[in-house]
Amino acid sequence: MSDTTSNGALQAMIERAGRITAEEAESLDRTWKADEGILVPEPSASLAIQGGADGRMVTNADLLAAWQHALDAAGAAGRVEEIEAAQAAGRAVRHSDAHLRERAGAEEAVRSAVLATGVRDLVSNDEYATLTAAWRKVLGEV
Repeated sequence: MSDTTSNGALQAMIERAGRITAEEAESLDRTWKADEGILVPEPSASLAIQGGADGRMVTNADLLAAWQHALDAAGAAGRVEEIEAAQAAGRAVRHSDAHLRERAGAEEAVRSAVLATGVRDLVSNDEYATLTAAWRKVLGEV
């Protein structure tokens, strides 16, 4: 997505994502992971012996369904700019001055909010609220 996007709201969100502080990024990360409903199973002794590890599982079906629907709707409607905006927002977090070891939750929270905003006309109110919840909680209104 170029800096001259036709959607000023998405560009403003990308710019805001690039200016998040370390505290905001950590809060986004924690909020997203709590909303995501991640369960990390207790490590299995047998897998540890074999050199493997148990993975984490995302258990928030509403969040997963909202994300998939927004992505599918954007693709079906040919809304490439909105998908690219979500990707650019994630990159903005990654390249921000918020030096974190673990930013995955912050990146996902920002990507989902930007995508939901870009395809607001294609998703339900509930899906929009689900996808923008972390952004609204930490950064304010979308």
